[in-house]
Amino acid sequence: MAHLLSNAIRKIKVKILRKFYLYETLELILVDEKGQKIHAVINKEYEDRRTLKIVEGNWISITNFDLVPVTGAFRPVPHRFKIVWNSGTTIKDIRPLCSADFFSFVAFEDIKSGSLDPTLCVDLIGRLMCVGNYDEDEGMNSTWEQIYLELENVRGIRIRCRLPKGYATKFFSCLKTCADNIILCVMRFARLELSRGDMRATTLCTCTELLFNPSCDEASRMRLAFASVERKLF
Repeated sequence: MAHLLSNAIRKIKVKILRKFYLYETLELILVDEKGQKIHAVINKEYEDRRTLKIVEGNWISITNFDLVPVTGAFRPVPHRFKIVWNSGTTIKDIRPLCSADFFSFVAFEDIKSGSLDPTLCVDLIGRLMCVGNYDEDEGMNSTWEQIYLELENVRGIRIRCRLPKGYATKFFSCLKTCADNIILCVMRFARLELSRGDMRATTLCTCTELLFNPSCDEASRMRLAFASVERKLF
């Protein structure tokens, strides 16, 4: 994406990883076929039928847009610029350029050591070990104000995660469909926060995505590793 900085008429071909609203602004996380991600913003005055029909997972070409430096306390992707729609921006559906999932998983050890930049979102994958809420007396249900859970990697390192109420309904509905003994959970574009001296993962507005037992290479390898450990124990 480095060529974008020098082009008078900018054009890019990307996959839509995330589509979400921040207040009244439509926001996108995009990735090119080389895996470089960039944040895009479509202000309300530039929304139209085409932008409203943007679908996560599809590939599009975008022509004529502005590039502005990224500001703010938290960033969903490392790119130092973001795409901003203008009155001349156009989009068109294109064929997929590749079939990659474009996850950027980080090691739990790096999170716990504090070596990662907490202003940048990360992708996590781990085995779901426990779910709870310190402030609720009732059993697990979608009325909880917050959900606390722990994810474990294949080396036995655990990361605590906090989900706000807006994620509760989806979390419990997805959890009910998981019949496997090994439930793998992905938090995509998770934000890191410090709690009681330890780093934990939480959400960044509605940008963060939760996935259970995803179909990706990393999940397949992790499932095999956990299954191998269980066989050795029994």
